[in-house]
Amino acid sequence: MDDIVLTPEPEQKSYWRLIWAVIFVILMISGVILLVFFEIIGAFIYIVPVIVPLLFVLYWIPLYYSSMKFAITGEHVIVEKGVWWKRETTIPFERITNVDKTQGPFERYYKIGKIHVQTAGAGGTEAAEAVIQGIKNRDEVKEEIKDRIRTQKGASISKADENELLSKILVEIKALRMDLKGG
Repeated sequence: MDDIVLTPEPEQKSYWRLIWAVIFVILMISGVILLVFFEIIGAFIYIVPVIVPLLFVLYWIPLYYSSMKFAITGEHVIVEKGVWWKRETTIPFERITNVDKTQGPFERYYKIGKIHVQTAGAGGTEAAEAVIQGIKNRDEVKEEIKDRIRTQKGASISKADENELLSKILVEIKALRMDLKGG
């Protein structure tokens, strides 16, 4: 199977900007109330610390967006992201226990969503979760991952075959021991 490399849709940036715009508007309402009931200095002291992080977020969104890359290979799901602190999550298909798709109301507006790929006990120290976000074709990506999981598990040795193989190995080891004792 060919590797599939995905990047988030451009709407992902718009989605993040919308989320931050809502947060900014809520914070600015408090600044306007301060301006009405107090003096300009009080409102200025409040508004400047709100505007500076907003400007940073507007600078950060394109950088973070361009750092995101998702790959579905023959054996793994790989998620790479990060501007200063790069993070790569690699999950082998044989460890995947759950594949979910989610879409919040703002994501629905932009026709994008997320795929969550989880291993047993996601959230624990030995578990992993990879999130493929900002994609439009969530159903197709989810089915592709599930198909590759089925293919991978079908290619692995069955328990009965494993037991038979272990029995044959045991017989060979016993025969070698007998040869070594007799020789």
